[in-house]
Parts: sequence; C-alpha cells; structure tokens
Amino acid sequence: MSDKSRFTTALQTIVTRNRSPLFRWSLSLGLCVVAFALRYGLSDALPPGFPYLTFFPAVIVTTLLAGLWPGVVSAVLCGLASWFFFIAPANSFALNAGATTALLFYAFIVSVDIVIIHGITVTAQHLKAERESMARLAHSLQRSNLALAERESEQQVLSQEIGHRLKNQLALVQAIVSQTLRSKNDLPGISKTLTERIGVLADAQDMLIAGSAGHASVADIVQKIAALHGNEGQRRIVADGPAIKLSSKPTLTLSMILHELATNATKYGALASVDGVVNINWSVESRQGVEAFVIKWVEQGGPAVEQPQDKGFGSRLVRAGLPSSGSEVIMDFRPDGLVCTISADLAGMQSEQIG
Repeated sequence: MSDKSRFTTALQTIVTRNRSPLFRWSLSLGLCVVAFALRYGLSDALPPGFPYLTFFPAVIVTTLLAGLWPGVVSAVLCGLASWFFFIAPANSFALNAGATTALLFYAFIVSVDIVIIHGITVTAQHLKAERESMARLAHSLQRSNLALAERESEQQVLSQEIGHRLKNQLALVQAIVSQTLRSKNDLPGISKTLTERIGVLADAQDMLIAGSAGHASVADIVQKIAALHGNEGQRRIVADGPAIKLSSKPTLTLSMILHELATNATKYGALASVDGVVNINWSVESRQGVEAFVIKWVEQGGPAVEQPQDKGFGSRLVRAGLPSSGSEVIMDFRPDGLVCTISADLAGMQSEQIG
C-alpha cells in the first residue's frame, strides 16, 4: 500500500469511528481549555495580533474527531475566550473596529474549516457505508475470491476518482480565494464575493451530481447562470448551441467564468442597461485538424465599455480548470459591448485528466 493510500485509509478510519457523546463533548471542552491555557501561557512571548494562535487547531481537531456540533461549540467558546481575554480592550466584550474585524476574520476561517472537515467526514462515511453494503452482498452470494478482489479494485478506483475531483475543486477554491483577496480590501466585500463564487461552485457541483457519469451539459450551465442573474420575464440572456457535455473540472471552471461575466455585465455592461442583451453561443470548430470547443459571450445595448487595467478573473481560472494545451480566454472590449471568447480542446474539456 502506498503512503497516499495509507493516509487516505487512516483518515477515513479517524473520521468514521463511532465515539460516545460523553467522549465527543468532553474532547470539545477539554481542547478549548488546553487551547486557552497554551494561549495564556504564550501571551507574554507573542507580539500583538495573534489572539487565535492556539484556538484554530482546537476547533479543527475537535471537528475532525468529535463531529460537526462539538466543532461548532468549540469554535464559539474559543471565539468568546479569545475576544474577552486577548482582543483589545482585554477582559471585555467591547466592540471596536479592530475587534470587529478580528472576530469576522475568525468566524470566516473557522466556518470554512468546519465546512470542509464536515464534508470530508460525510464523504468518508458514505464510502464506508458503501463498502460495508458491498461486503454484505458478497457474503450473501458466496462470491469467489476473484470476485472479491475485483470489487476491492473497483472501490480503489472510486476512491481515487473522488480524490481527483476533490483536488480539482480545491484547486479552483484556491484560485478563487487568491483572486478575491487580491481584488478586495474590505472584509465584508471579501466575504460577500467569496460566498457568491463558492455558491456558483456548489450549483455547478449539483449539476454534475444530477448529470450522467459526472458530466454536465453546456446548455444547463448557461441556463443556471441566466437564472442566477435573473431575466425577470425578459430575454436578457439569449443562448444557443449544440448538445455538448463537459467533465467535472471544466464544468466548474466555465460556471465560474460565466458567473464573473454576468456579474460584471450587471454592474457595468449590457445587463446594467434596460435595453441591453447578452448573446451566448457555443460550437465545435476544427482548428488544425483538432476539434475545439468555443463559446462566445457577446454584450449589446449597454453603456460604453473600457478595458480594465488588471488581468481578468476568467484568465486566471484557465490554468486552474481548462486543458493546458490550446486553451485561452480573449476579452475584446468593443465600443458597443464586451465580447469574450473562450476556446479549448474539446477532448480535454470532456476528460477528467486535465493537464
């Protein structure tokens, strides 16, 4: 067994082990006390600005070993302790600009940690239940050793596929967080933008789950974006193109790029004007003997547009989710409206193995 497989098995064992309520809640409270004692002991050795140094690990370990609600309680208790004792003014629940920013930062980080760990736990529990169900079926039918070996091989492939898709999503989340932190300066703006962008990822993931073999159609992706940004009974976003299905990572990436285009169009482009419309067309084109997937976003009837100084968010997402060979996002800021052309190798867009 490889180191990666051993780590995956050990992690699944940790998060799926049944533990008594007494153990889980005792662990939650105990780690809070230990975290507080360590932070109090390090108070004189640390410079200002580290109120949560020992509390983050306590919340993470509690959620991993004790589950969702003990983790939430641990996060609340640790947050209150750090607020009262280690955020100026000390020994007080007074709120000022600095305390508010620190608390919002803490709440955002622990919320993301808890959601990710809880998601891993639920996935591991589902995998465990599926393995147990398969084992019972094999036992009832008295399958041969060869059949059991084949089932184990299939389970290994399933685990690798889940790990691959989780890696794809984490790469996109990393790109989203990195770009958001660079483009926003205020914490509320960061939180709002991250919530919207991760919400789009979640919607795209729902499409993959509902689709065939983890694929989603381009029409469904475009329809989801059009519904999200609301036509209000008018055909403000007009879409047309053949039936094409994309694999998981290109689906997530294309959803994010179209969401950013629609958001900017609502703020500054065609959708900001009463008469403005957006046409989305996609097709398959032959380029030097290779089939390429091409989708165009064309804005008309909006205010005059100007090319921004910074590099677009969609361009940064290309490396995270589109095939590396021949992929590009071209932003043409024409006087009568933005034209964005996204192109990529069709076979790469329909394959899970993206370079």
